[in-house]
Amino acid sequence: MGGGGMGGGGGMGGGSSEAKPVIVALSENGHDRFLGVTHDSQGNIYTTGIVSDGADAAADFATIVAKFTPAGELDEAFGTKGIATHNIIVGKGGEIARGIVVQSTGKIVVAGTVEHDGAADERDRDVAALRFNTDGTLDTTFGTNGVAILDLSDGELVGTTYVADTQWGLNLAANDKLVITGAQKAPGRTDLDFAVVQLDADGKLDTTFGTNGVTLVDIALQGASPKSATILGDGSIVMAGYTRDMDSIVSPVLFKLTPAGQLDPTFGAGGIFNQIVLGAVTEAYAVALQGTNFVTAGYGRNSAADSLDWISLRIGANGTLDTTYGESGVAKVDVAGFNDNARSLVTLPDNRLLLVGGGRSTMDDSNATVGVLMADGKIDTTFDAKGVKTYDLGGASDFFWGVSMSPDKKTVAIVGASGNAAGMGDDDAAIMLMPASL
Repeated sequence: MGGGGMGGGGGMGGGSSEAKPVIVALSENGHDRFLGVTHDSQGNIYTTGIVSDGADAAADFATIVAKFTPAGELDEAFGTKGIATHNIIVGKGGEIARGIVVQSTGKIVVAGTVEHDGAADERDRDVAALRFNTDGTLDTTFGTNGVAILDLSDGELVGTTYVADTQWGLNLAANDKLVITGAQKAPGRTDLDFAVVQLDADGKLDTTFGTNGVTLVDIALQGASPKSATILGDGSIVMAGYTRDMDSIVSPVLFKLTPAGQLDPTFGAGGIFNQIVLGAVTEAYAVALQGTNFVTAGYGRNSAADSLDWISLRIGANGTLDTTYGESGVAKVDVAGFNDNARSLVTLPDNRLLLVGGGRSTMDDSNATVGVLMADGKIDTTFDAKGVKTYDLGGASDFFWGVSMSPDKKTVAIVGASGNAAGMGDDDAAIMLMPASL
């Protein structure tokens, strides 16, 4: 296992003003990727993702948590030289961890999608959460021996596609409760419904939430693509995602739940914002609070002939599109001329927005990307003339996947991976620190 820290070369010290990503190669021959990131109350950085035992299609993926100090150095007292690893289900590549939070006790909870153990079809999936102690060991008091497996629905083969449970986000609610965002096969249908699951602090379903711990949200009988959520001060939950209609138009979704897991009728139409924004595709991958409004990060295009651009929307507290944001309600960033994808965002202390993702300079080469928008959705040319900076992490499919603001609001931690096409090498995890005052 290789490794590295940020130190002064990470752009946060040593007199350097330019942030630089650092590759953290966890496996010499297998894939390793950082997909989610958070801070604890002391400013330590925790990131989650996967590591595999090889780079081929048969590789077995395991869940990882890495701990970095506020300065960006691996904390070698955590886990094994800064890395905690647990293989939830020994098998193939269905184990993908994206969500991570730190509870008030300092314990770290991770959520992801895992293979359904013993399934007749190897594409069947469940949702999993697991907890690590502060030293990086698995906390066996959580769930069942450290892991809570949620089999939300029975998977089903539909044509050549296998429809099964999926997970994307994880948030911390009051009293250290855990809110997992994902999807399950719709009851009686063959598409997916949005699913929000609440667990108590120790990994058991919170039966006071939704229906026996789960809230399902259906959008006009359309298949759900779940992404991340944010939790408001009153405990309400706003989740982002998108759907595809019968004409194959992809439209963004935000819905708001009460703390008890019921749709909030004061938001949008019956608790839901969902409308066609761009003519072909508008996706919402992440949502953040900006004042009393909600801003998104995603991507889209007006027609199939167009390339994808970064897209950010602003939705008012009442669940309607704010047309004063960007251009007629849409902030658009063309990173590099070809298909670009924004994956996550944070609101900076001055209400500007920092987005992360990837941008393609050619159809076959993506670079990890950071972009900044002004509070009104216009490109921040003080950050860069185009509003974005790209970083070549060494692969053909480099992306930043997650971003977290430090508790003192002085630093953002950004994580992702140097990606390679099948047969072209293994992926390596990456982390970068930037000042929040950039």
